[in-house]
Amino acid sequence: MSKNNLIGTLLNRNPLPSLEPSAVWNRNFSDKIDAIDEGSLVKAGLHLLNDDIDRCHRIAQDTPTAEGNYWHAILHRREPDYFNSKYWYRRVGEHPVFSQLRQEFHEWNPCEFVDWCESSSTGKGVKSVSWLEDVQAKEMKHLLNYLRTDVG
Repeated sequence: MSKNNLIGTLLNRNPLPSLEPSAVWNRNFSDKIDAIDEGSLVKAGLHLLNDDIDRCHRIAQDTPTAEGNYWHAILHRREPDYFNSKYWYRRVGEHPVFSQLRQEFHEWNPCEFVDWCESSSTGKGVKSVSWLEDVQAKEMKHLLNYLRTDVG
């Protein structure tokens, strides 16, 4: 599988990545992601799109940048470790991806989104799971695209 096919498959997953993955989506992709010619934070994002939280975490925790902190925030939200996720979102600061998300979802706010995911996990969701998963997928896509074009 080519790098572009691998990235395209992960960016266009069906079903969308769940809010709280129970297992790696495709174990065959993990080593392929590690082997592609991309920066470490792009690989972290691809691992997260593949629901491989552990591999994403290994990269994100060793990359003290806004984007490393951003992946760190998302992965902790998905673990779920909501308090820790908010900590990492605060370390991100105001990121260009936030404004992209606000253009699509006017009410989007990183810490409030964490709260919506948490309330959904208890069955008292303010937002539907499908809406949350859609926003989450777009958030990860925007960050990955930002890393591949604006930073990379």
